[in-house]
Amino acid sequence: MNPPILHLLNNCKTLRSLKSIHARLLIDNSVVLSDFVTNKLLRLYSRFGATDYGRKVFDEITQPNAHIWTSLIHGYVETRQYDEAFSVFIYMRREPISVLNFTISSVLKALARLTRFKDGQAVYGFVLKYGFGFDLIVQNAVLDLFMRCGKVDVARLTFDEMCEKDIVSWNLMISGYVNYDRVDTARNIFDRMPERNVVSWTSMICGYVKAGDMAEAQVLFDSMPVKDLASWNVMVSGYMDIGDCVNAKIIFGKMPIHDTGSWNIMISGFCKAGELESAKDFFARMPNKNVMSWGIMLDGCMKNGDIDGARCIFDQMPVKNLVTWSTMIRGYARNGQPLNALELFERFKEQDIKPDETFILGIISACSQLGIIDAAESIIHKYVGPSLLSDLRVVTSLIDMYAKCGSIEKALQMFEMAQPKDLLCYSTMIAALANHGLGHMAILLFETMQRANVKPDSVTFLGILTACNHGGLVDEGRKYFKQMTEEFGIQPSEKHYACVVDLLGRVGCLEEAYNLIRNMPIAPHSVVWGALLAACRVHCNVELAEVVAAELFKIEPDNSGNYILLSNIYAAVERWNSVAIVRAKIREHRVRKNKGSSWIELGHVVHEFVMGDMSHTDSDSILLILDLLCQDMKLSGCLIDP
Repeated sequence: MNPPILHLLNNCKTLRSLKSIHARLLIDNSVVLSDFVTNKLLRLYSRFGATDYGRKVFDEITQPNAHIWTSLIHGYVETRQYDEAFSVFIYMRREPISVLNFTISSVLKALARLTRFKDGQAVYGFVLKYGFGFDLIVQNAVLDLFMRCGKVDVARLTFDEMCEKDIVSWNLMISGYVNYDRVDTARNIFDRMPERNVVSWTSMICGYVKAGDMAEAQVLFDSMPVKDLASWNVMVSGYMDIGDCVNAKIIFGKMPIHDTGSWNIMISGFCKAGELESAKDFFARMPNKNVMSWGIMLDGCMKNGDIDGARCIFDQMPVKNLVTWSTMIRGYARNGQPLNALELFERFKEQDIKPDETFILGIISACSQLGIIDAAESIIHKYVGPSLLSDLRVVTSLIDMYAKCGSIEKALQMFEMAQPKDLLCYSTMIAALANHGLGHMAILLFETMQRANVKPDSVTFLGILTACNHGGLVDEGRKYFKQMTEEFGIQPSEKHYACVVDLLGRVGCLEEAYNLIRNMPIAPHSVVWGALLAACRVHCNVELAEVVAAELFKIEPDNSGNYILLSNIYAAVERWNSVAIVRAKIREHRVRKNKGSSWIELGHVVHEFVMGDMSHTDSDSILLILDLLCQDMKLSGCLIDP
């Protein structure tokens, strides 16, 4: 044993310095002289996450002893390579080596994390056979295995039969019962403990927090003789989880110290409660922010609709990882700003970051909203490999994207690829067929889905009702609307009612549609009344249109579309005085018509045009070509609307 070498190893702080020391040992041929040094090397390599180097060291040893085997197994467990740890143990058992109690406890820990109960049972049999049944370290590892594998009653039986128990044994039982929502049983164990430590108290408080019983959690917390940072954070998190920001803030204020996690809990809680300004205030006061802090604030802004605030946070971030890029792009897509999502994606491509499934879903959503198939397919070819195409969520998003981009054939190809198909996959394809006017195909697929024992939900029924609507299938629409409520017990939403009202209105069943609205169990909103008003225009039913319009003016007095639609109905029957009255109401209420916009994809670039906007770089050329087209149309005898 060389004291200077051990001193170097004990003071080793980085993987680089460890490799340097290891290289010196190899040059001096010292590594073969001391199992103690070898053992130390293995443990250090695992500590620095370099188990591959540790394995090379191990493989060079001709006859490793039990301690070296155990160090290798323990290294794999500590770096969460649990399968490797168990494989090494199996290999070890083939050798004439005596197993240590720490070997067994490490292997049991690995199997517990993998929840492999059958393999755990086999190891437990080995424990009993070779006399480890009374070893406290091994017994505690067995308790942990049984609890994590859901064998709570078996764990309790083992616990009760233990001749010796330490505080770890008691804490394992408490945390196990808490994890399975058996708080009363956990409390019974807690009350019987001969002694408790801070882990015991915190585990029990966690149980009450998880159950939403903050009153009991507070009582226990107040009785706690010594509070550590974890127990304070649990209480703050518990109050935030039930939306009680006031008490969370009080507890936070009483904390003797705060770590970054404490601040993150507060910011996250405020964001979830919709108190964005409070979240921003805490974020600004935060002394040290980590990547998670920035990510929480970014996600909070997005989910609370503060898109500009989210972008400001994103631009200020010192370090951006895949999660923050994904949050920003997905947020733009979800908030109806797909162009901004794609603009940010162009910046992302400059980063040396590999996108994951969540990121790809956000980009696909943006392309779907814009209906730009060329850009979408370019992204798919570059980023969506075989592994992602086997992911049902990605395939379902691609079905939706292709359908919205107008390629129902490719959507069907994607649907056929999906194996097995779940409810969301079926619902997406049914909606796609419906929106493409393929009502009969949508109905056939709906029936196929039911034969596959996939139970439809409200989204599925919205798709099938849309299919009936677009196909003018009135009898089928009535049938499925009735089936939804009576057979499947699904309460129709406004969208379902609007779909049926539109279907009935298209074929002139205006009174039936009106009666359906009047009998709705929920207050009808604008989308339902709007569908009926549109039908009134088609069938020139002025009397009903006036009733419907009056309801719409109450719900959304600033929507110009309702006024214009009623005015057009009056104009169709030449009631010009009524037209003038509606126009006067528009002026009286200062109703403004929303500006229309359109976009086109050229060379993978999306160009957006808004009425009256001259900001496009080629505006002059576009207007010149438009003027030339108008002149050609006039020369051809076409009539042009003023």
